[in-house]
Amino acid sequence: MRRRSSVVAVVSLVAAATAACGAPADSQTSASGDAAPVTVESCGREVTFDAPPERVLAVGSEAPSLLVAAGAGDRITHYAGSLEVPFEPETADVLEGAERVTEDSHDVSFEMIVNAGVDTVIGTDITSGVDIDSLAERLDAAGIQLVTVSGYCAGIEGRSTGGASGFDLIYRDVETYGELFGTEQEAADAVADMRARTQAATEQVEAAAGTTAVPLYVAAGGPLGSYGGQSLVSEQMAALGLENVFADVPKRYFEPSSEEVVGSEPDLVFAMYLPTGSSELETDDAVVDELRGRPELDGVEAVDDDAAVVPLNYFYTSPGPLAVDGLEQLAERLSAR
Repeated sequence: MRRRSSVVAVVSLVAAATAACGAPADSQTSASGDAAPVTVESCGREVTFDAPPERVLAVGSEAPSLLVAAGAGDRITHYAGSLEVPFEPETADVLEGAERVTEDSHDVSFEMIVNAGVDTVIGTDITSGVDIDSLAERLDAAGIQLVTVSGYCAGIEGRSTGGASGFDLIYRDVETYGELFGTEQEAADAVADMRARTQAATEQVEAAAGTTAVPLYVAAGGPLGSYGGQSLVSEQMAALGLENVFADVPKRYFEPSSEEVVGSEPDLVFAMYLPTGSSELETDDAVVDELRGRPELDGVEAVDDDAAVVPLNYFYTSPGPLAVDGLEQLAERLSAR
């Protein structure tokens, strides 16, 4: 699989997408030639920066790659998240030099952020279960700005992605960070590269019309999860000519009943898993074995067909640049069937 260079295009987004969370930063140049304050839309909140951030805490697996793609990887001084993510070399190198705050991005607290001594936090579902506006206000009082990765806006109560596609949200975030950090050209080059790769991947597969697939999240011993029409994996499927059997479910993630899965009679099964370094499911073979050992999937013929089961590392379906790598992986696997 070809790795992404730290490169990408100026994206022309539809009006609805521009109005949604994470819209490109609004900036001007003052008469003196100095950069004027930059305002970023972050899931319905306006965040204004008087100057580009100098010390950034990246939370979750998406933020580091987005920042590196935008040419701002050198501003990442702290990281909260797993190092088991299949980061591209540039991002892995950046995180090697960053201070690790915690391995679990869900456990980030207000105190952790303040004690890190950063001026900005950019990430995903920071402090899960905590009101994002209240947290942002507390951080602002402490002199710290909070920006949320756009692909996670739909997971915040009362917020949405404005109907923008997952890939457009990725491109938009890279462009926004480019404007924020003054690295617009690097960001534009990176978006152009990702767009070209995405287009090439979609042209690689010729799926039979009406080919259906079910995305199943498999955790050892836990309930099976799945992904609806608001998920990026559903968009990846559609880009490759497949139909997500749960595309009409207006959710990103949910737990379907066994009857719903069996009754969907999918042609393909995407077996998704999350390797953490300590999980019982760390490899493609392990997740396929776990899937086939599930009694609740008796009756799903595709589960027993090697050509119909597609193991998929979750990190390749999250709203960051790795989703482009994931699309390429899927295209290669499906074209080889």
